[in-house]
Amino acid sequence: MMEYRFNFTPRLVVLGVLAGVALLVLLFSLGFQLGVRMAAEPAAAVSLERAASASTPASASTPESKATP
Repeated sequence: MMEYRFNFTPRLVVLGVLAGVALLVLLFSLGFQLGVRMAAEPAAAVSLERAASASTPASASTPESKATP
């Protein structure tokens, strides 16, 4: 049976740390770019009539239901 022996030389430790730092920098820059892109997009405009009809029940928005006692 074969057995592998891994030696953590100073060169491999430095290479691993640099790879980890590079990964973190790339993830941060990706998140920053996505945040800038999301902030630049305007929110979807909703008309006042549509917003009012969505916040009130359908029976309360008709004039007939308000006129009946």
